[in-house]
Parts: sequence; C-alpha cells; structure tokens
Amino acid sequence: MQPRVGHINFLNCQPLTYSLLKCGYHRGISLVMGVPSVLNKAMEQGQLHVSPMSSFAFGQMSSSLMMLPNLGIVADGIVQSIILVSKRPIDALDGKKILLTAQSATSHCLLKIIMRKAYKCIPQYEVRPLDPQCILNEDETADLFIGDDALYINHNRQERMYYYDLGNEWKKMTGLPMVYAVWAATRAFAEAFPEALREVYSRLRGGFDHGNAFKKEAADMVVGKKKFSRQQLMDYFDVIKYDVHEKQLTALNTFYTLAHEYEFLETIPAVTIADIG
Repeated sequence: MQPRVGHINFLNCQPLTYSLLKCGYHRGISLVMGVPSVLNKAMEQGQLHVSPMSSFAFGQMSSSLMMLPNLGIVADGIVQSIILVSKRPIDALDGKKILLTAQSATSHCLLKIIMRKAYKCIPQYEVRPLDPQCILNEDETADLFIGDDALYINHNRQERMYYYDLGNEWKKMTGLPMVYAVWAATRAFAEAFPEALREVYSRLRGGFDHGNAFKKEAADMVVGKKKFSRQQLMDYFDVIKYDVHEKQLTALNTFYTLAHEYEFLETIPAVTIADIG
C-alpha cells in the first residue's frame, strides 16, 4: 500500500517540494497537492493518511489524529505570507466588513483573535475567493490573504492602504512564535501501519532538512514561474521554519486556549504526538 500524503502547493513548503519532486523523496508515497483548506477536508473525509493541516483544523479534528513530531510551519514574528490589507487602520475596523481568503482556516481564527484581544474590535467577516490583483474591489474595508497571494500583496503595496502582517501582530500580542500548520496522521493509519508512518515521516522530515540545505536550488524551481525575485524567495525561506519543539508547542497551546476563550473552538484540543521511534 502506498500511503496517501498531502502536500501544500505554496512557497512556504518549497524546500520540501524540491526534495519530493526533484530529489526522489516522493518514492513510496502517493502525493496529493492542494491548498490547506482542500487538504484539511481530505483528512476529515479519510481520503489522506498523512498531511499538513492548518493548526486550527487540526485542533477541530485532533481526537481522530496524531501530530507528527517536530514538523510544522512556523514563524517567530513577521511571516510575510498572511497579510491583512485595509482601507483603515486596524484599530478602526470594528463593525467593518473583512473578506477572508477561502484557502485556510488558521488565518481566519488568528485574525479574529488578534482583532478581539489586541484591538477590541469585532468586524463582520465573510469568506470568499480573493484575487490579489483586485484587492478591496467591492464594499469591504479589508481583505485577508495567505500564501503566495499574500506574498505578492506584501511585495506590491499600494499607496493609501494599510498592511498588517499577522505573524508580527501575534508576536506583539503574545511574545511567542506562531505555528500555522502541523503534519498529522489519522489515528487509524498510525495504529495500523506504524512502519509505513515511520517511512513517511522520514521522507518528510528528511525532505525539509535536505531542501533547507539546498535553498538556492529550491528557489530555482520557481524563479521565473512566480512573480518574486530570487532575493525575495530566499528572504522568505529564511523566515519560515519547520521545527516544532517545546516553545512552539507552548505557542500552539496558547493559540488553542485563546480560540477556545473566544468560542472559535469548543474545547482546548488534547494533542497526541505520534511515536515515530
């Protein structure tokens, strides 16, 4: 059996993409590419065995999942790829309409926590597909972008607009890094196929380590194909980290605690970390 493994097709996973697609780390697994929301849904429906998951989605489904150790998408402060662009300052958005990208769940919850806790604001939220070429194009006051779209917005700022990096906002509010995504396995797969899980984990952890050692080559895969310079890509690769240790787990629990406090999560998730051996 080839394990079905999700993969985020964003630049925040480009070092792993390089290892998987160019260096043979995909062998023995069946890759399914997608944006976080699609992969989250596939895990919920049992269509994948292992996948990166938005931290919020993992929290919602944690009872049926196991987190893979020391593997996530993390930034300690500025993240560049979760950007709120607004016609007004962030502290003047109470009651205003904010359009949320349809691509992710963690960013939605993160923004709502920041607005409530740091700015005492409760805007109106609406989830909709967003086009980075046509920002603030309707009756909304702000748009929330993630991933490559947010990177584009961040590097192509328009005059008379306000830009807020949610990683930086979270850091200012909590003093902690932010864990945007984790890698998870279904409990059923982890318990029935421990050897297969170990092999998948080896490919993923090893793939990130290998890709981080060859960041220039990872950038070569996308230079000219995406609207970013080599230096912009290299700077971004330096911002995103993939290690999840005690400090990052504390940050993740802080996120879950605040999400529960503001009733975005019914309970504070109990995180079970898979024993890879």
